[in-house]
Amino acid sequence: MRKTILSLVMGAPLLFGQAQTFTYTYSGLPIPIYPDDWDTVSVARIFVPRAISITKVTASVQLQYSNVGDLNVYMWSAAGTRIKLLERNCGSLVNVDTMFDDAASTRYADTCPTEAGRGPFRGNEPLANANGQLSVGYWRIGVENNGSNSRTGTLSSFSITITGTPVGTPALGPNTIVSTSSFQNGTVAPLDQVAIFGANLGPLTGVRAEAGRPLPTTLSGTTVTFDGVAAPVFYVSEKFVAVQAPALTPGSETRVQVTSTSGASASVPMPVVAVKPGIITYEAGGKGQAKAINQDNSANGDGSSNNSRGAAPGSVIAMYATGLGAVNPSIAPGNPAPTSPLSLVSSQVSAVIGGRAAQVTYAGAAPGMIGTYQVNVLVPAGLASGAARVVLSQEGNSSQDDVTVQIGR
Repeated sequence: MRKTILSLVMGAPLLFGQAQTFTYTYSGLPIPIYPDDWDTVSVARIFVPRAISITKVTASVQLQYSNVGDLNVYMWSAAGTRIKLLERNCGSLVNVDTMFDDAASTRYADTCPTEAGRGPFRGNEPLANANGQLSVGYWRIGVENNGSNSRTGTLSSFSITITGTPVGTPALGPNTIVSTSSFQNGTVAPLDQVAIFGANLGPLTGVRAEAGRPLPTTLSGTTVTFDGVAAPVFYVSEKFVAVQAPALTPGSETRVQVTSTSGASASVPMPVVAVKPGIITYEAGGKGQAKAINQDNSANGDGSSNNSRGAAPGSVIAMYATGLGAVNPSIAPGNPAPTSPLSLVSSQVSAVIGGRAAQVTYAGAAPGMIGTYQVNVLVPAGLASGAARVVLSQEGNSSQDDVTVQIGR
């Protein structure tokens, strides 16, 4: 049965030539390990911003669980290589607190130590499976309860130490290409706003394209191409680039490549989907209060900033989004949307606020903006005052979780 992914994320902070070693640690909240019949994999993620050609990896893991033999423990490199550390090993052993290192003389699964902190030990598969890959991107540890419908526990600590030689050319990974609004990765939609994280992508000091004008396809020496087609560029820096995807073909695969003054990255394949709804939020990372305007032109919010206020049930609220796909009349990539005529999205958008269906009165390109959509929604009657979760859906795809608008009176 396919497992749902429960995921939290945390990050950490280039010299060239000789081998270097860096350690990165997950420092978020402990992640619950749920019973087997919940069909949930608990995942902690660490973002590695350095581009290192890997020669060695070690991993430290701490789990609180009363019967380790129930668990599968896997690690994924930034390139997506899965490495099995434990797989239903060690029976009734209580807890895991150790370092996994290929140089250890014995496997953890053969020793099953009862003492906390003992080690290092080898995993079931070698961490060297990541050697030769680039380090930049999200590394993940996943814990799956595959043996008990009653026992639970926590994944409380995860860190990795990477040794290798820094790479001077641009470097990005398949999981570091995301929507600017939702931060969802894995796919790209035509005309979407796309954020690319990596290393050596552009100048040390970030450069933004001139406001109010069509976007350039090269900015401060950095160009991003999709199948060789240069994308309009919003912003470039050493570790972050923002672009608008060109007119891609849904159902195909595009290859993304970044070229800067230090060279060209490898091309990264990305599946193309027709739409990828994402709501723009005040909080970077795609969570929390949506950027929205009330019917009286005040900012929607709880009053803590921008003189914001809640929207009354029965009033219209305007939200901003990305990834809603083609519009009619069409707008050339990199160009601001005109005020007249308005360009409407080509497929229906629906909305839910506070668990109730909400009528969408307008969905189209936001006038004067590039790659941004405006979605006007009628706030349903009967909603209580306070933060209400909002979701946009289109062609069976939904916007990110944990976005809210403020309801008032």
